[in-house]
This record gives sequence, C-alpha cells and structure tokens, in this order.
Amino acid sequence: MRFTDSPAITLAIGGADLVFEQDNGSMHVGTSVWPCSLILAKFFDRWLSVPNPNPYAHLISFSGKRAVELGAGCGPAGLALTRLGLDVVLTDTAPVMPALRRNLKRNRPSLPRTPKIAQLYWNNQAQIQALKPPFDLVIAADVVYLEESVEALVSTMEQLVKLDGAVVLGYQLRSPEAHQLFWEVCGRVFPVIEKVPHEDLHPDYAYEETDLFILRKRK
Repeated sequence: MRFTDSPAITLAIGGADLVFEQDNGSMHVGTSVWPCSLILAKFFDRWLSVPNPNPYAHLISFSGKRAVELGAGCGPAGLALTRLGLDVVLTDTAPVMPALRRNLKRNRPSLPRTPKIAQLYWNNQAQIQALKPPFDLVIAADVVYLEESVEALVSTMEQLVKLDGAVVLGYQLRSPEAHQLFWEVCGRVFPVIEKVPHEDLHPDYAYEETDLFILRKRK
C-alpha cells in the first residue's frame, strides 16, 4: 500500500494529535479516511468535556464499558475513542488490516491502552461470536454503501449490541438503494432511532452531507 502517496489526516483528540495515514489509490475503500469517522470521533471528544447536565451522558460514561467498531478502516473513530478512555475492539476485513495495524502502531504512544483489532466479515458467525458479545456500544462510520451487505450489517449490529446498549452511526448517503433498505431493516431491529442535531456535533466537524445517529433496541 502506498500510504506516502496520500495525505495523512491529523485529528486532535483528548489533548493529543492522532495521525492517520491513508492510501487513496487503493481498491479498498477502508484504506481512506472518510468524513463520517471524523464527525463521530469529534462528537465524543466534544461532549466528554461538557459537565452535567449533559444530554449524551449515557454514551460518554465509559467506565467499565466495552465497544466494538465495525468497518474501522484506517482507525480514526476507534483509536480516537480509545484515546478518550473507551475499551474498543476495532474490526474490518482482511485487506484493510495492514492500514489499521499501521495506524495503531503510529498512534500507540498517545493511547492509554492498546486496543484489540480483529478480522470481521459481517456474514461470518464464528467471527462475530469470537468477539464475545454483547457490547455496550457498537460504533460504525460510513458503512452503508452496498445494498447486498445491508442485511448482514444490521444483523451484526443486532447481535453485537446489548439490549440496553446503543449503536452510534456516522452516516452519509452513498447509494439510494442501500439507504432505503438499511433504514427499513433498522426500523424492525432498532425501534428507537435518534438523529443527533447538527448543532450538537463538533462545530468544526458538522459537514452538511453527513449525520450521526444513535440506534437502540429499546427506550
């Protein structure tokens, strides 16, 4: 992978600069840094410094919680949350693992712990169970772009998140067909769907075309 041919992305998180190398010329979409992962990371970074009353206290109370990221890619969201103190397992497919490992190694000095990384294909039950679900939080950013992967993606989210947990999803419309199917299936699995108001996103990372959603199995 030719990481040096693509600009590295610097993200200020928890008082440290995390740097993510990417390969924009790769055939694998996971080796580029996408805006939704930055929006998700900076949302948590913003609200962790806000005292109570904090409308997102239920999400940012990290003590004793476990999280898993789906489609971690170059690692911005998962490594940012690790920096902020959350116990995160970062997952992606085999071709993306070199990019994820490279960025984990680069940013390790800025992390309070070394997060686990694991290969995960959303239709692989053995890999899903090997993660030892359920998790308090499931994190995902820009993962809805292929209609044929939607059913497996939502099923994986459902299996990984606790009954009283939450899925935090950075979202941008990539495919009208995948978009329609995803929200239809999500409506059956996650009856509570909250769209985070844009004014609640980090002011420097509130891109018009991207959104953040919180999905729950129950109120």
